[in-house]
Parts: sequence; structure tokens; C-alpha cells
Amino acid sequence: MHELFVASDCSQNVIRILFVDFKAFDLIDHNILLNKFVSNGVPEHVTLWSLDFLNEHKQFVKIGESVSSTTVIRAGTPQGTVSGSNDFKLVINDPPFNAAYAKYIDDTTVSSVSKNANDDTLQACASGSLDTKQWNDY
Repeated sequence: MHELFVASDCSQNVIRILFVDFKAFDLIDHNILLNKFVSNGVPEHVTLWSLDFLNEHKQFVKIGESVSSTTVIRAGTPQGTVSGSNDFKLVINDPPFNAAYAKYIDDTTVSSVSKNANDDTLQACASGSLDTKQWNDY
């Protein structure tokens, strides 16, 4: 934010901001998560415990006295849990943006400051980075 405020002091600067909100907790592939655990040196017992929790995870919905049928979940990680947000962050931790960006769980903000009104940095970030195989998994 500080850099954007400083950049806004110059009337010639064009400031662009791209907000990306990933709604993908339920689409995380457990094999990709396993590879991320291994490549980031997560201890084996933590990896096994985490994947055991996620594997064949069952859920249902209860509203008042009504209860839905139980469904087996084969992908994803529970949003709203400590492990869920950490799993999600681990999977999306390496977006290949060529611009300044900030992330908070499933929200990413990419920014660009330029004196060129035709600068296409954010367009390149959105079309190049968001179209890669890593992002298409979601």
C-alpha cells in the first residue's frame, strides 16, 4: 500500500490493480498437495496425517432437524480450518507474476505502476500467469 500511495503522488503515474479471488478450496487435487508437501520438506508424519484427514473425507449438512445424506469428498480441503487455509496457500504459493503482488489465503492482488498509459503488465500477468497449467488445475 505504501508504494501505491507514494506512486499516487505523481500525477503522471498510471496505477493498475488486479484483484483475484480464488474459490478453489474444494478443487485442490490431493496428488498436487502431496507433491507440494514433499517438495517443501514437510515431515512425512505430518504429510501422512494431513492426507489421511483429507482422503475419503465425509461431510453432510444439517439445518435445524433436517440432515442431508453423507457425501464422500475426493478433492479439496476444508475452508475455515487451520489446515485448509494452509493447504490452499501451499498449493498456490508460487504464482509466476512478473509484477508486485500480495496474497492472503485465496485472495491475490497484483499491482502495476507506470507512466505509460498503454502498459500491459497486468494483462500479461492475467493472461500469461493465470493460463498456465498450475492455475488451470483449478
